[in-house]
Amino acid sequence: MGLVENIKDVAKIVQQSDNIELYRQLTNLSEQALDQQNTINHLHEEIERIEKKLKNKERIQRHPELYLTLEGDNDAIYCTHCWDNEEKLIQMRTTNGQFECPHCKLKGVFDKNENEIYKAKNNPLNILHGL
Repeated sequence: MGLVENIKDVAKIVQQSDNIELYRQLTNLSEQALDQQNTINHLHEEIERIEKKLKNKERIQRHPELYLTLEGDNDAIYCTHCWDNEEKLIQMRTTNGQFECPHCKLKGVFDKNENEIYKAKNNPLNILHGL
C-alpha cells in the first residue's frame, strides 16, 4: 500500500473518533503526499528525457549539407537548425535528392554521390597527398 492510501486509512479511523482537527491535518498531509508523488513522477519523466537527449548527443554526426544523422542509423536525416537551437531531433522530409525540415522549413539538397565526392576532396589525408 502506498503512503497516500495509508494516510487515507488513518484519516477514516480518526474521522470515526470525531477528532476534527486531527482529521483536517491528515487530509492536508494526504494532499501534500499526493503533490510530492506528482513531483516525483514529473522528475522521473524529465530524467528520462534528458538521458535520451544525452544518448542522442553522443550519436550525432554532422554533414556539410546542413543535416545530421545518428551513428548507426543512416536511414533518417535530421535538421541541424532545430538541433542547434532547440536540441530537438526533427526528421527531414526527403524527395528527389532534396530535404526540408517540417518544423523550421530549412531546405537543402542531398546527393550521396556528391557528398562522397565532397568528403574525398576535403579529407585532410587526400589534401596532404595532392589527391
